[in-house]
Amino acid sequence: MPTLSPARAGRRGGSPARHFIATTLVCSLALVAPHVASARTQAPAPFVDAGTLTTADPSSVSDIDPASAESSDGANVERNIDGTLIALAGSSMVRFQPALATSWSANADQSVYIFHLRHGVRFHTGRCCLTADDVKYSIARTMLAQLANAYLFSRFLSNPLKQIKVLDPYTVEFDLGRRQLFFLNALASIYIAQILDARALKAHATKSDPYAHNWATDHDLGTGPYMIQSWQRGQQLVLTRFPAYWGGWSGPHFSKIVVRTVPDSTTRRELLERGQVDLTGYLTPQDYDALKQNPKVRVSAPYGAEIDYIIMTEAGPLASPYARQALSYAFPYQALIQGIYHGYARRAYGPLASTLLGYDPHQFHYQTDLAKARELLRKAGVKPGTVLTFAYSGPFGAAAPLLQAQLAQLGITVKIQQLDSGAFDTIFFGTEPASRRPNLMGYGWYPDYDDPYDAAVPLVASYSAGPNGVNGGYYHNREVDALLAQMQNADRDTLVRDAYKLQDITGRLDPPAIWTDERADVVVLSSAVQGYFDNPVEAYTVDYYALHR
Repeated sequence: MPTLSPARAGRRGGSPARHFIATTLVCSLALVAPHVASARTQAPAPFVDAGTLTTADPSSVSDIDPASAESSDGANVERNIDGTLIALAGSSMVRFQPALATSWSANADQSVYIFHLRHGVRFHTGRCCLTADDVKYSIARTMLAQLANAYLFSRFLSNPLKQIKVLDPYTVEFDLGRRQLFFLNALASIYIAQILDARALKAHATKSDPYAHNWATDHDLGTGPYMIQSWQRGQQLVLTRFPAYWGGWSGPHFSKIVVRTVPDSTTRRELLERGQVDLTGYLTPQDYDALKQNPKVRVSAPYGAEIDYIIMTEAGPLASPYARQALSYAFPYQALIQGIYHGYARRAYGPLASTLLGYDPHQFHYQTDLAKARELLRKAGVKPGTVLTFAYSGPFGAAAPLLQAQLAQLGITVKIQQLDSGAFDTIFFGTEPASRRPNLMGYGWYPDYDDPYDAAVPLVASYSAGPNGVNGGYYHNREVDALLAQMQNADRDTLVRDAYKLQDITGRLDPPAIWTDERADVVVLSSAVQGYFDNPVEAYTVDYYALHR
């Protein structure tokens, strides 16, 4: 389901067991061996039209260009109208399956990857067929346009026009120049790695907009199972079955998807209970508890990869690590998790969710202790009477009054500023120095794939401050930056070891944020709807093609 936050937050938020050693070894071995799509052994079943699926979302789609769309509203549409070379297998974060590529292989050191494309893939623009030129241009464009999502492939490629090679119309090679263990993960990203109709993009390029971003923002250029039928901005988006979809339409599938924008949570619940909506989310915990008693609906509440947190700006009263440690001790974690979220959340302890590779289950845990908080504030030189500002937008304000009440007991005043998403974005992603930013900001984030580097770098790298990431508090720690630089291209053992060190610094010694919680990725759907699954790194999106009634 789409999220209210400006980024996929929590981009950029269901829970498999963390058997990361075994699954990662399987994945690593699989990377080197060729992957081939299995052949069908029997005739496909006829298409069974399951009719229309209607969803109710709190916010609306504004951008469907994979090079720029940062909200999961857009990603939810993209994953259903576009396609990636490969895809994650169901709920797994480490197993891949063929998509626009039918097979792939890597050299021994995993620095060169070759993909063989599916033949006969038709675009929604009417063009046939997809070729290696579309793959090269789509990925290179994402980087060269220097829009919000350029960072994903910049980790692996420095010169995409040279490093992405068209070997023939249906074979494309990526020469990365060095070993890259997570390249397949990036190519499976439903947020960014979508392959679009390159000819259509080039045809709409202009001198002022050389990558046709303004046009691609609201035009369907994909190959996915659904295509956009109509789009009333702020109200409703309708998807309809793409008959020429390469995956076919064997068995039961919905032929139409209606995505309604319904900001009020009470109205969304009423529509669901009346049967006028099949799927929704972002209700209250009380709603979830009540709906669990309703046999007509099903509540899915697994944990994903999202971390919710309160950014502490590294300036003024919170410049000292002691002050930020103090606020970490002051926060009433259980009051948030049990009192506000009614158990639909669990503790967070650092920038990595507990579902991710590299999460340290034995890391330091801040517990609420006002006496320690008072002592550390005194050590940091933060005196009673100090005033802090707390800005937030959307669902990230639940923690604000709790922290306000706690700090009031220590003589610290917290002024809460609730902003609309546009005003918050202007501050959060703006260029104002730390000294002019709110002292505290509520936010959430989740990674593009299961990798501690990808999860942490937007949050805590010095160069991810302001418009360059989600380091909204301008956090700067030289040791953290050095660890991230090493993690970028590390082997697995080094990566996990450095991730543990990073969590100790950012979660204990020099916290950039109060790491408050991991919220459950709750979706409520009609009991008649079958086929729903949740992947922790594909948060707030739904694979409509998998659903049926």
